[in-house]
Amino acid sequence: MSMPVDTPVKRRTPRGVKIVLGLSLALNLLVLGAIGGAFLGGRPEGGMRDRADTLRLLGLAPLAFALERDDRAAVVQAAGADREMMRGQRRQFVEAARGFAQSVRGDPFDRAAAAAALAGQRGVVLDLQDRGSGALLDRLATMSPAARAAFADNLLQMLNRRGHR
Repeated sequence: MSMPVDTPVKRRTPRGVKIVLGLSLALNLLVLGAIGGAFLGGRPEGGMRDRADTLRLLGLAPLAFALERDDRAAVVQAAGADREMMRGQRRQFVEAARGFAQSVRGDPFDRAAAAAALAGQRGVVLDLQDRGSGALLDRLATMSPAARAAFADNLLQMLNRRGHR
């Protein structure tokens, strides 16, 4: 007589365990992505995000994107050479914005305080735009007439594409 062979019973993984494992994997990927983004975007020499932020801060974004890549990098390098000063100006802008928000909340509304806060912001923005415009003009002065014409064509093409005919 032969002995019956016990076949192992396959147990299914409970649905709750699968959900928890899936959420754990998603959370781990999120953390890894955040760490990777911090390393890739926060390089001391400035990642792409830093350069784009610098261009916006200097009021040059639309103009600078019409430049060739090397020219754009040179403008960013020249205008944003003193990163610590730019960080300070950004802090001044944020503080002025906070002051503006506080003045808007006040009851009764203090128009003079709100105007002073906006004037503080405007001063910082104008200083940054002056620096950016100067760096752009300096770079354009070093370019050949053909390169300047290509820049102008690129700028007009960008404006036309965005509906600014």
